[in-house]
Amino acid sequence: MSDNPNTMLEAEVEFADTGEKATLELATLKRWQNFETYFTEDVRKIRAVTYSESPEMLDSVFADIDVDEMEVVVGDSTKDYRESLRGKEQLAARLERLQREERLQIVLPAINNNEVHSKLYILEHEDGTRTNIVGSPNLSKKAWKSTYQKNVIVVFYTDGGQRLDAVFEEWYEEMRDYGEVFMEDLTERVEELPEEKQEEEVHAWIAGRTTSESEEAEVEQALTERLDEANVRKATIIGDFEEEEADLTVSITDDEEESDVQISQTLQGYENVPNDWKDEFRSLDGSIEGSELRASPGAVSQHAKEKFGAPKMWFTDDDQLVLQTPDDLQLELMREVPDDPERVDAALEQLEEYFEAVDKFGKTAHPVAVKAQMFEAIIWFFWAPFANRYASVYKNRGIDLDKFLPSLYIYGEPGSGKGTLARYAFHMLSDGHVSEPEDGDKLNTTTLRSVRRVDSVFPVVFDDMNPSDIDTEAYLNFRQKHWTGDADFPALAFISNDNLPRSRIQHRAKTLYLDVQFEQTHKTAEYASKLTERSNPLFTWFAQEFRDRDIVIREEDDDTLAEARNVFADLYERAGRELPEYFPERPAEEKYDLGKYLWQDAVDGNLVEFQRRNGKLVAKFDESLSVYSSVREYARSLPNEARASNDGHQVIIKEEDAVEDWFPFDINEGGRGFLSRILS
Repeated sequence: MSDNPNTMLEAEVEFADTGEKATLELATLKRWQNFETYFTEDVRKIRAVTYSESPEMLDSVFADIDVDEMEVVVGDSTKDYRESLRGKEQLAARLERLQREERLQIVLPAINNNEVHSKLYILEHEDGTRTNIVGSPNLSKKAWKSTYQKNVIVVFYTDGGQRLDAVFEEWYEEMRDYGEVFMEDLTERVEELPEEKQEEEVHAWIAGRTTSESEEAEVEQALTERLDEANVRKATIIGDFEEEEADLTVSITDDEEESDVQISQTLQGYENVPNDWKDEFRSLDGSIEGSELRASPGAVSQHAKEKFGAPKMWFTDDDQLVLQTPDDLQLELMREVPDDPERVDAALEQLEEYFEAVDKFGKTAHPVAVKAQMFEAIIWFFWAPFANRYASVYKNRGIDLDKFLPSLYIYGEPGSGKGTLARYAFHMLSDGHVSEPEDGDKLNTTTLRSVRRVDSVFPVVFDDMNPSDIDTEAYLNFRQKHWTGDADFPALAFISNDNLPRSRIQHRAKTLYLDVQFEQTHKTAEYASKLTERSNPLFTWFAQEFRDRDIVIREEDDDTLAEARNVFADLYERAGRELPEYFPERPAEEKYDLGKYLWQDAVDGNLVEFQRRNGKLVAKFDESLSVYSSVREYARSLPNEARASNDGHQVIIKEEDAVEDWFPFDINEGGRGFLSRILS
C-alpha cells in the first residue's frame, strides 16, 4: 500500500469471472509528493501514459528510484518536445544516454491529430507484483507546479499475472501504437560519434528546431531553472518579535564556501538574444563569452528586475515559494503558522500599524473606507504570486484569464501614499530585498508585452504612470492569448494620480481610490521608514496556508481574491485578534465605493444640480471646479453601466437607472443641489 495521506478507500476485491483477488485503492492527489508515494524504490519497470510530461520529471524518476526501464507515451500532439530541451543540453544528454542504454523510451504522437487524453501507469516491482493506476494525474513538472491540484486515481495492486494486468497492458499497447519514439534520430547520430563529439551533437540537434516563443523568454525560463538547481545560501523571514527563532535566518548551506558563486547557461541556439545583454550583465559583474552566460544568482535576478520589472520568484518542485535576492541569498517564503498566537498577533499588529497611519497622519472624510482600500491592495499583493496557479485552473475551465485574474489599479492625488503602499507591499513580500516599483515613464506597449518574458511570479508595478500610456489591446490580451503554463507571467499593478479612462480596461482592473492626504512632515516620513525596517513573517505564513487552499469556481460572484480574504481571516482567528472594522470581507472597491462619497460631498457642498434633458440625466457642476481634473473625476467614478461622459462642467448620464440606486441620495427630492428643472 502507498503512503498517500489522501487515500479514501482500501479494500480487497475478488473478480467474479476469474476468482482472482486484488487490492483496490481509491485516492486523491493534491501534490506531486502524494503521487510520488506510489513510485517506491522497489519499482523496476514503469510504463506510463500521460497527456503532458516534462523531461525534468523523467530525469528525477531515474535519480530518485534508479528504475531499470521506463517507457512513457505522451498524448499531447501540440507541444514541441525538442523545444522543451532547449537550453538544457546536459538534461538532454542524460535522457539520450538512458535511451541509448535502452532504459528509457519517450513515445510522442506520430501525427498532429493523434492525441491521447488517458492517464495510465503500470509499475512493476522487483518481486513481480504490480501497481496499476488509472486516473487524472500527468507526469509533468509544469502541471504539478502550476496549481494546487486535485487529481483522483484508482489503484489495483496485483500479483502481476492476473487478467486485470492483461487489461492494463492491452490499454497501454493500444495507446502506444499512436506514437513514435522521440530522440530516436538523435541516438542514431550520437552512436556513430566518438564520446568527445557527442555533447556537441546534442547541442546541434536541440538548436535545429523552430519556436514561436521569444528567445529572451526561453533563456529566462532556463535561468529560473538554473537558480532552482543552484547551491545558494538560503534564509527565511523572521519577525523582530521572534528572537528565539533567529537560527532560521542563517544559511542552510552546509559550507558557505561551497555555495555557487556563479551559474552558467548556454546560449547556443539563441542567436537572437539581444546584444545589449552583454553590457547589461557586465554591469552586474556577469559575462557572456561566446555562447555561455555566467553570472552570480543575484545578478540573474537583478537583471530580470531591471530588464522586465520583476526579480526571480518561483515555485520549486516541492511546491515551495522562493525569491532570489540581489545578494546571492534565496528567501524561502513559506513557513508553518506558529502555534503561539502571540507571534501571529504581533505580526498582524504591525500590519495594522501601517493602516493606522491614515488616522495618525492622514486627512480624509472617509478613514474606514481608505483603510479598507489599502487592506484590499495588500490582499492583492499577497495573492499575486499565486496568479499563475489560478490561470491554470481558469484556463482549463474556459474562464477568460485577463478578465478574471485582476490587475491592480491604484489612484489618488499626490501625497495620498500610493507609492508608499507599493513599497510596503514589496517589503512584506521580500523582507526589503525588493523596494522600488518600475517608473511609470517606462510604460509603453513594448514594455508591457516584454513583462511576459521574465518567468517570475513577483508582481510588476508601474508607479506614477499616465493611464493613457496603457495600450488597450496589449493590456486586454496580456495573458489569455499567450499564457500556456510553460512560463510564469507576473501579475500587473499600476499607480497613478488619475483614474482610468472610461474604456474596456475599467472592467478588467481592480480599481482602488486613496481619498486621503498625508502630512508631508519629517515625522510622517520617519513613521513610514520604520514600517519597512521591521521584518514581518506574515506573508510566509499566508503563503503556506494559501498554497493548500482549493481554487474555487465561484457561483455567486467573481471575487477571485475570496480565498485570500479567508486566509487573512483565519490568521486573525489563530491570533485570537478581532478583525478590524475596515477589513474587506468583500471587495473594498464594492463595499466602500468612494465615488459615492465623492458625489455626496458635491451635493452637500452645493457644487452640483441635476437636470433631465432629452431623456438623459445631466449633472451640472459649479463653474469654480476644474473641468480637466474635478469634473472628469466625477464622471469616471460612476458605474460603467451609467454610460457617463463629461462635457465641460456637465456630466451626461445616458442610463439613469444605473445610478438611481447607486447615488447615496435621492435626485428627485427638493432642495438646492438636487433636480432643479425638467426639460423634455
